[in-house]
Amino acid sequence: MKRLFALFLVLCLACMGTAAMAEYADGTYTGTGNGNNGPISVTVTIENGQIVSVEIGDNAETPEISGPAFEAIPAAIVEAQSAEVDSVAGATNSSRGVMEAVTDALVQAGGEVPVTRLDADVIVVGGGAAGMGAASNAADAGATVLLFEKQSHLGGNTMLSGGYVYATGTQDQKDAGVEDSVEDLVAYWQMRAEGHADEALLTLVAENSNDTVEWLRANGVELVFAGPTGTSPVPRALITGVGGTGLTTPVENALRAKEGVQICLNTPVTGLLTDESGKVVGVTAQGADGSLYEAYAKGGVVLATGGFDASEEMKRAYAPSIADEICYSNAGNTGDGIRYAMEVGAATLFHDGVIGLRGIRNTSFADPLLSPIWMTTLLVDSQGNRFCDESSDYPVLHTRLKENGSRYFYLIADAAQAAPMMEIIEALAAENYAFCADTLEELAVVTWMDEETFTATVARYNELTGQEDADFGKAAELMTGIGEGPYYAIREVPTTIGSLGGICINTDTEVLKPDGTTVEGLFAAGACANGQLFYREYPASGTSIMMCFTLGRIAGTNAAALAE
Repeated sequence: MKRLFALFLVLCLACMGTAAMAEYADGTYTGTGNGNNGPISVTVTIENGQIVSVEIGDNAETPEISGPAFEAIPAAIVEAQSAEVDSVAGATNSSRGVMEAVTDALVQAGGEVPVTRLDADVIVVGGGAAGMGAASNAADAGATVLLFEKQSHLGGNTMLSGGYVYATGTQDQKDAGVEDSVEDLVAYWQMRAEGHADEALLTLVAENSNDTVEWLRANGVELVFAGPTGTSPVPRALITGVGGTGLTTPVENALRAKEGVQICLNTPVTGLLTDESGKVVGVTAQGADGSLYEAYAKGGVVLATGGFDASEEMKRAYAPSIADEICYSNAGNTGDGIRYAMEVGAATLFHDGVIGLRGIRNTSFADPLLSPIWMTTLLVDSQGNRFCDESSDYPVLHTRLKENGSRYFYLIADAAQAAPMMEIIEALAAENYAFCADTLEELAVVTWMDEETFTATVARYNELTGQEDADFGKAAELMTGIGEGPYYAIREVPTTIGSLGGICINTDTEVLKPDGTTVEGLFAAGACANGQLFYREYPASGTSIMMCFTLGRIAGTNAAALAE
């Protein structure tokens, strides 16, 4: 099934004529294209309407690999008076990067934008956990793979995460003497979904979760046992210890080393291509330089474009309860794959669900000034009322914030509690996200809380110091009370770090129509297709990433099988 990779990109099939017939304006033009390791810059000189030189500029390519391409491609372009020349075997990615860069320069010089045809066995749309998993497994199955990512990097939402995965049957559990099973994990996930999840899909992920852990480790990911996350006491979580990049960077490095994988960064897919029967046969895409592509898949197309939580329009339509919330997740989560699937008749499922958090300012999840959100000291609403167990899992706390309905909430700390992160609190105070006062009464005034309500809340909270929390059930050891001042209030709001809902799929990750039949040639995995896996509240850290990698890998394998 594997083709010669030198034939992987059929760059000579331009649908709008050849660049050689274009009339270029004299001058020197700089263009940029995507190479194997990042951007490639070129300088193109036009004299008397002709290309007279192509010089390679800044790039991060490996000289031993890119050298032959950097020598042959510029000369071939000058000879052909076109950017559409044959790639150099063994340096296809570098060849394509130079040709893209020259195309960029020629368009600036007045040339037409060619529509370039690309061919592969499998096309993957999106380069997060699900997309990289799909591309990896497809390549391992012997397929050539085109992976389109609209951003300048791979990693998606997973790159911004805490680096957790959630699994059962791992060696880590066995070494720790943990009793667990696929059935127990599925039951927990289903309980948190209030019975609304697809049991077969949950079971599929749970059954394959340990295999995904071993696959991650085989791809260079270092994981340690982290114990319980979510509301289940069963220790299932593993963690990188260095955040989400501890997952995405090793997987990306391993993917780039595979034969037959072409990664196209800064190249958003703009739609799906179908034949007369409605079968999905490829995608349309546009490069950052304006280059247009029609990419065709001999096997299947995998949608792995992430969620829709960065799109206000889609949140209002499919998760209205979180409309206008600050979004801390990947800026690329604009629901593209969901929209493309709907255009070809896919079924979707939304429950107004979200992966919710509490936040402070409009920033990103990686902002170190957000660290106070993990504190478990007294939390009150805008009137000064306590309303929850402050140590609850973060999705549960998000639900409590939404139920309360206040616009702002305040995390309260005394001098001793604030001391370990005083530098952060001071930085937040400089932007009016944190407030300080010598007395509780003064703190109520500067935060516009009701003074009587707030002081009574603190008094009641202090009555429970060191005791089981009779009001909201917080553990006695966390009931530390509010001691001596000065006192601090950090303003918090409900925020979003992921969406729940999207494309409907079966256990082969094939995209489903409303009548239960499949959209032929189309697969989906990850946050764009998680509506059957969750309900309104996220169950546990590491769950989504496990589902993304696992279902993405299954999608890649099945999409590759169609090319045989």
